[in-house]
Amino acid sequence: MEALRSIDLDIFFWINGHHTPFLDAVMYPLTHIGYWLPLILLALFFLFRHYRKKTWVPLFLFALCILCTDRTSVMIKNQVQRPRPTHNTEIMEMVHVHTYPDGSEYRGGHYSFPSSHAANSFGLTVLLIAFFLPITRHAWWIFPLWALIFCYTRMYLGVHYPSDIFCGAVLGLVCGSMVLLLYRLGIHIRKRQTDNQ
Repeated sequence: MEALRSIDLDIFFWINGHHTPFLDAVMYPLTHIGYWLPLILLALFFLFRHYRKKTWVPLFLFALCILCTDRTSVMIKNQVQRPRPTHNTEIMEMVHVHTYPDGSEYRGGHYSFPSSHAANSFGLTVLLIAFFLPITRHAWWIFPLWALIFCYTRMYLGVHYPSDIFCGAVLGLVCGSMVLLLYRLGIHIRKRQTDNQ
C-alpha cells in the first residue's frame, strides 16, 4: 500500500511540477466546462442534425449519467474524506497552484477522492461515443481525448492525485456503461413487445 502511495505521489509531483507560464494560463480555463462551450455547441449541432426530434433521448441520458456520476462521486468523497494535495498539510507547500490576479490561490474543495471531473467526463464519453458513431465513425477519439485533457488539468493544478483521476474515470465508465446498457435493454424489450403484437 505504501508503495502505491509513493507511486501516486511521484506521478502527481511529476505532472504538477512540469509547469510553464503558458500552461499556467491555459490549464485553469481548461478545467472549467464553460471553456469547452464551442465543442459542446458543435456536438449539440450534430446531434440535432442527426437525431432531430429524438435528440431529447441522448440529452436525457447525458443528464442521467451526470446525475449518477456526480452524486456518487460526491457521496464517496464525503465518506473517504481524503484531503486534496492542496489541503494535505504534509505536502501542500510543495504543490504548484493557480494564482489569481488578486494573489489568492485556487485550491479546490477539501476532499479529492474520487475526482468528480473524471467521473463526469468519462461517463459522458461512453454515451458520446455511442451516440456519435452513427454520425461519424472517424471522430470518436475526440471525446476520450477531451476527457483526458479535462482530467489532466486537475493534476496540473494540484487539486487531484492520479489515483483520484483513475478511480473517478472507472466510476464514470461504469455509470456511463450502465446507463447505456439500460437504454439498449429498454429498446430491446420495446422491440420484442412490438414484434409480439
